[in-house]
Amino acid sequence: MILRTIHTGMLHTNCYLVGDEASGVCAVFDPGAHTEKVLNMIAESGLTCKYIILTHCHFDHVMAAPFVQEATGAELMIHELDAPFLTPEYVNRRGYIRETYRAPRVDRLLRDGDEIDVGSIKMKVTLTPGHTLGSCVFTFGDVMIAGDTLFKDACGRWDMMGGSMDDMMHSLKKLHDMEGDYRVLCGHGDPTTLEEERQHNPYMRMALEKLK
Repeated sequence: MILRTIHTGMLHTNCYLVGDEASGVCAVFDPGAHTEKVLNMIAESGLTCKYIILTHCHFDHVMAAPFVQEATGAELMIHELDAPFLTPEYVNRRGYIRETYRAPRVDRLLRDGDEIDVGSIKMKVTLTPGHTLGSCVFTFGDVMIAGDTLFKDACGRWDMMGGSMDDMMHSLKKLHDMEGDYRVLCGHGDPTTLEEERQHNPYMRMALEKLK
């Protein structure tokens, strides 16, 4: 498996490439800005971009998606609850300096429990609302791509459109209760592990306390 990371946009969003060498294909998660930087990462991997996968609908995770899609022909996926918010009216909010945006073509609407095959890599989709209605995490092997649901010692904010503290608490408990451990690749900031967050994340502890 090939796994690469770049940082994009004014909020330093983590954009991930997950590739399967045997089949020569990859998926790109959250191309938030800097289209050329994303395309260079794909080109340097030597793989064909089969999918663009969005963990959620916020602008800093989606701005370059339509242009990467146009350049690669990749299929774009997002959870069905967040897909309606990929419009310019929602994404192009005032107060931010960023690239031009237009709505991408959505090829697949994801649901909780779905599987995505990237060559031989089988990814499971887990719905984790709280940051947005349709926020998802994606697990494969010992890796979890967590979007803005789970950060090192923190979680995503819930005071934006589609956010909910109650939903976030349930989602954090859902992650806590997953079997095993994962390397957690967050939407922003440094990676962590699920076990580290079980032990030290104050928001996860708060969720467990609230949902006893």
